[in-house]
Amino acid sequence: MYLSKTAVFSLLQAGLTCAAAISSTIEKRKAETNATLVAYGTNSSSWPIAYGIDDGYLYITQTPDNSSANLEPMLWNLPSITGQNWKVNGTFVNGTSAGYLSITDSEDRAMGLTSEVPVVSVNQSTYGWALFATQLVYNNNSELQAQFWAKPTDTQDIYLLFWNEDQTVSEGSFPVVVKGVEDS
Repeated sequence: MYLSKTAVFSLLQAGLTCAAAISSTIEKRKAETNATLVAYGTNSSSWPIAYGIDDGYLYITQTPDNSSANLEPMLWNLPSITGQNWKVNGTFVNGTSAGYLSITDSEDRAMGLTSEVPVVSVNQSTYGWALFATQLVYNNNSELQAQFWAKPTDTQDIYLLFWNEDQTVSEGSFPVVVKGVEDS
């Protein structure tokens, strides 16, 4: 089959026009605001993450507003991996700022909150938390990590959320995937 130069250029132009139309409608993953962090794992299928009033740690539970367990539900501002802000900001449902997501200095590396603004750039290296699609990950400047685990507490169906960097498995603990779900 032989096509004239005019026909080839017409087909090429049509293809480029279609490609431009498609690419103009594709957007990068956006940041989420007022989102709920939920955990998916062996014993927690889409359970929200709540704040522990007594110790400042984060917990996975079906009932994040469980006042008898001193838990408080939270909303989160979650940056996208394509953005510049690698800080995850937590807010109580009454609108009061709770702080920034952090790995605590506790023995079990529990996830918690800090009022200090986390450093996200050191010598042009970027560190911090963001969404990769809907999954919450940590950027250590060389790779994206998701080392979230859940550990049973003394209260049934409430699990401590911790960062398991060294892959130590304690009895009853299990890995979880943490995702951001934007409330509508």
